[in-house]
Amino acid sequence: MAEIDEPNGDEPTPYRDPVGLHGVHLLTCRALWYDAQRTDGAFGLAGIMTHIEPSEEASFPVSLNRVFVYVQLWGDAGEYTLRIRLVRVILEDDDEVEVQLGMNDEPREYPLPSRRPVVVSGLNYVDELGFPIGPVAFPEPGLYEYQLIAEGIKSPIARERVLAREWTDDK
Repeated sequence: MAEIDEPNGDEPTPYRDPVGLHGVHLLTCRALWYDAQRTDGAFGLAGIMTHIEPSEEASFPVSLNRVFVYVQLWGDAGEYTLRIRLVRVILEDDDEVEVQLGMNDEPREYPLPSRRPVVVSGLNYVDELGFPIGPVAFPEPGLYEYQLIAEGIKSPIARERVLAREWTDDK
């Protein structure tokens, strides 16, 4: 936690980086639903993805028609334009390197289906967001990372890794 100097000269108050937008609990899954009757959070998730694996008869590349993304957001109140970027992560000389998966080394990105800005309520509240993306392609086995990108913010605000691996029967 960072300490913020209080404008009135009081002692600094421990606080969590109050500037910008923050994302936590970025998850990808096979099913997501919204239930407005729930009071403890409106989204339900099923089939949370920790790895991608072709069927016994198939091999890479693997393409998933649809993947659902869930994330919790908090930060400065406002409207944000968000998208998901998928990169492959490789190790080169003990350093992680992101490999872009789009055409001509461009990022492979998925906009939110509505293409409208997401409204964040502010620092004292966590907003939930769930949406589909796809088709999502994994060209070869390896480590991949979903990144939640907000327009105007340089670094991803949330990340989730998934391992794409060959099918194995020793489960």
